[in-house]
Amino acid sequence: MKPRLSREKMMELMQKYCNGNYNRFGKELGVDTAHLYRFLKTGIGGGKKMIFSLMEFCERNKLDYKNYIEM
Repeated sequence: MKPRLSREKMMELMQKYCNGNYNRFGKELGVDTAHLYRFLKTGIGGGKKMIFSLMEFCERNKLDYKNYIEM
């Protein structure tokens, strides 16, 4: 099984930092809101852009991005 982003933990992150607001969280990550919504609801679209955006967000907020990746 290869590593992938944890949708559940990203939802928790969105809830904590953006009060569950997809638009705000998308802007914080620097990804399109529709892309973020599709990934969080269905798991489709969690590729490189989403991973690198999450890593940058975690770096800015002093978080460990490894906590949001399932092994």
